[in-house]
Amino acid sequence: MLKSYLLIAIRGMMKNKLFVIINVFGMGIAVASCIVAFLAHQYDSTFDDIHSNGAKIFRVGAVRQFENTLTRYGYAAFPLGEIVDKTFQDVDKVTRYASSQSNFKRADELFESQLSYVDPAFFEMFTWEFIEGNSSGLTDKTSVMISELMAARLFGTPDNAMGKTITQVYGTDKKEVKVSGVFREPPPNSSFYKKAGAAYMSFESYKDEQPGMLDDDWKQTCSLFVQINNTSRVDKVQQQLQQYVANNNKVRDDFQVEEFTLDPLTTMAHRDRAEDIRSTTWEAPPISAISGAVVMATLILLIACFNLTNTAIAISSRRLKEIGIRKVMGSRRTQLVFQFIGETTFICFLSLLVGVGLADSLIAGWNIISGNNIYIGANYVEAPSVFLFLGGILVFTGVLAGSYPALYVSKFQPVSILKGKLRFGGTNYFTRVLLALQFAFSLIAVVNAIAFMQNARYQENYDLGFNIRGSVIASVNNQSEFDTYHNALRSNPQILAIAGAQNGIFSSPEHGPVKHDSKQAEVVVIHVGENYLNAMGLELIEGRDFIKDSGTDEKESVIITQKMANVFGWQQPVGKEIIWKDTVKLFVIGVVKDVYTAGLWREMEPMIVRYVLPDKYKQVVVSASASNILSVNQYMADEWNKVFQNRLYTGHMLASDLQRVVDLNHSAMYTYAFLGAIALLLSATGLFALVSLNVIRRMKEIGVRKILGASVSNITWIVNTEFVIILVAACGLGSWASYSISNMIISSIWKYYQGVNPITFVISIGLLFTISFLAIGYKVFSVASMNPANTLNDE
Repeated sequence: MLKSYLLIAIRGMMKNKLFVIINVFGMGIAVASCIVAFLAHQYDSTFDDIHSNGAKIFRVGAVRQFENTLTRYGYAAFPLGEIVDKTFQDVDKVTRYASSQSNFKRADELFESQLSYVDPAFFEMFTWEFIEGNSSGLTDKTSVMISELMAARLFGTPDNAMGKTITQVYGTDKKEVKVSGVFREPPPNSSFYKKAGAAYMSFESYKDEQPGMLDDDWKQTCSLFVQINNTSRVDKVQQQLQQYVANNNKVRDDFQVEEFTLDPLTTMAHRDRAEDIRSTTWEAPPISAISGAVVMATLILLIACFNLTNTAIAISSRRLKEIGIRKVMGSRRTQLVFQFIGETTFICFLSLLVGVGLADSLIAGWNIISGNNIYIGANYVEAPSVFLFLGGILVFTGVLAGSYPALYVSKFQPVSILKGKLRFGGTNYFTRVLLALQFAFSLIAVVNAIAFMQNARYQENYDLGFNIRGSVIASVNNQSEFDTYHNALRSNPQILAIAGAQNGIFSSPEHGPVKHDSKQAEVVVIHVGENYLNAMGLELIEGRDFIKDSGTDEKESVIITQKMANVFGWQQPVGKEIIWKDTVKLFVIGVVKDVYTAGLWREMEPMIVRYVLPDKYKQVVVSASASNILSVNQYMADEWNKVFQNRLYTGHMLASDLQRVVDLNHSAMYTYAFLGAIALLLSATGLFALVSLNVIRRMKEIGVRKILGASVSNITWIVNTEFVIILVAACGLGSWASYSISNMIISSIWKYYQGVNPITFVISIGLLFTISFLAIGYKVFSVASMNPANTLNDE
């Protein structure tokens, strides 16, 4: 019997190749999208699951309250780590974790080190698989543990790394270190994942890179992890931590802590994402990326199922005699239902194979689109749950798409079928609802694609208040290096200005409290030198710039942004007195145009600009025209390699931060455009099937109307009226849903953006109607143009 059913199914598919091919590939793409969504969800839900002690590990964090606003931080002061390790009896293991700015050098080639400093317990607390060596080398300041990817970068292959010597370069100093262990790369959904490979050295080595660091310096911070085997004592440990809040607040006027906290490793990455916690570890991917993938994959799958349902009903209209004869020969309705659902499931199975084949391409595209946020792989052997997921999809799609056609067609009586008295149902409320939902879902994808395209143009031209498109910032260690590099650069005619800074916009700004009378605010603080405003394109709208080498300006002058003036309600801000860090008295000498201190990602903060003399310079700021910035950056890199031969070039084009915004917009636009095109193709196919079915049912009516003088346009309108109504309803539903979904997705990524607008909907709806009319126009016109005699004879 099964063989007979299979032969019938294949024969039926061969007679309807076009519909079958469209459905197989359409649902195949839907399945591939679902695989991507499943892997993305699994990536997120299993974040940090590799650590066997994960439930016992906690990160020590801090909570700061300012103006009734709580801000959480994922790091703590250096001394707290040693205090916890030596005095907290309920804590079994402790490790500090701090990032290095050093590089590795092998022979004459420099490499970015991706180095972190940790305590010996680090490799005991967290789960790492060593290929060679072990973690015992962490007790030695001249040893380094590297990942297999880092080993491949340094030595060509991980097999040649063990015992080899490389040079660690930090600042103007360097030292020889030996590879004492090689470990496997952690998965991307790990808090300690580093895309270019990782390296670890003893925390004691941090003092070599930071010679001014003291063990009791509460101003230095790092990530601090503790392992508490008896988790019932976690609350007790957190209470013990509070006694050291006073130690921090005594020396940190700029960082007054409300309390110390313990964040479980199992939820740490997700909490960092949800609460925007400032930390040094890798956070979970944006929830909008995960939920967006799941929602869109579900919508595409439903569209494919609805399309298969509608086309299955249309195809079944050609099999009425077969159904009648089988019923006369004794077939029960349950057998027919089983056969039709089986045939639909077989099509779904073919789609599943196509989807698995397409999944790799979609995964590769997804990884490019998500950038550094998510990286998923289709290793089904290591993820057997994917097979269960695919089995569930097969059952779900087969039953959902096949049940209605099977139940609908199998209910007909054989007498009516064989006598030719049966009028096949055409469209009904159920098929109309399915079609409306198909086009509504399609419209959501199309609106999202156009919305991201419009947003890309809007944000690309957004004025951030400074010259982001023509600025390069490079880090130096002191004034001597600044002067040397400055002299090497000033002969380039494409460079418009050079300035120095201790820190600046988009490059390690500080945050601190500022008071005026009874008001206070948290502000961004940058420390800059001569000509910085000109080099960065900051527009002075009131007052004056700093005076070169002015000791007075260094001690008591400040330039503020317009946002800062608005926060305090100043109409004439120049001359106002403010108190910084509770003790430093400053006077406003100028106001600059607002600066979007966090780009377009977060709320613009008020900012103050302090003046520093060249002995505090840590940055070289270079400006050029946007058209010349690439060549200037290359020139800076070439000169850097001549001047600082033992260090990697540290230059950073600020335009790359803006490019990230543009790239993300374009990536999202391409994704939704692809999904929208597939959704529209499937929806148009379903519409064509229903129109064909409706035309078959109304052939006699069309013939009579032609004889009575109806025109082609009149008949076309009569046949299409209900479908136009369906499309209008779909546009209403889809517009409402897409407005909410698009703005939700875009606003979850950026603070400053352009949401959907009337033009978005005009273009999207116009495209939907165009595709729809192209899908049905030829069929309806050809029928309306037929000779009515032929139509009535056929009847």
